[in-house]
Amino acid sequence: MRKLLILIIPLLLVSCGKSDKVKLNDQSIGEEAFRYMMPGKDGIVHPKHGKEVWFAYGAMNGAGDTPANGVVQGYVYEDGTNVITMHLNVLPAREGSFYEAWLIGQDESETIPAGHLKNHFGDARHQLQFKTEDDVRKFEKIHVTLELDDGDPQMSEGLVAEGKLRQIER
Repeated sequence: MRKLLILIIPLLLVSCGKSDKVKLNDQSIGEEAFRYMMPGKDGIVHPKHGKEVWFAYGAMNGAGDTPANGVVQGYVYEDGTNVITMHLNVLPAREGSFYEAWLIGQDESETIPAGHLKNHFGDARHQLQFKTEDDVRKFEKIHVTLELDDGDPQMSEGLVAEGKLRQIER
């Protein structure tokens, strides 16, 4: 045992004296920033659109066998601007297709396309910001579908995620 220690100790001392340094590279692959309006003494006031008069949010969940999660938020401002924002984690759409968000009315007959989800980093993080003059308070359901890039403006049957906006007084 003593001979074994005599052999091991010099090896440990040599390896402890080694100067391996981790070098940091200052180049980044990009950054992701989330901007949220914070309440002040006058409530929540957007610099362009004025006071927030309505706010709702909800969880986004995968539909069927699609693993997905995220959050959707709805805003109405005093100047009449309506905004829907979404952060959705879902696998990137396959080649020749994209994800599109839809606002679904209470009776489900009225739908408004809210636009293509953006995927800036090629991973699961997808985002949407949709501004409209339509009153988003009429739409509590949000669907995300997988659409073929074929020019057809109709909603496909490929539902991948869904959520429901719930109004919050703040």
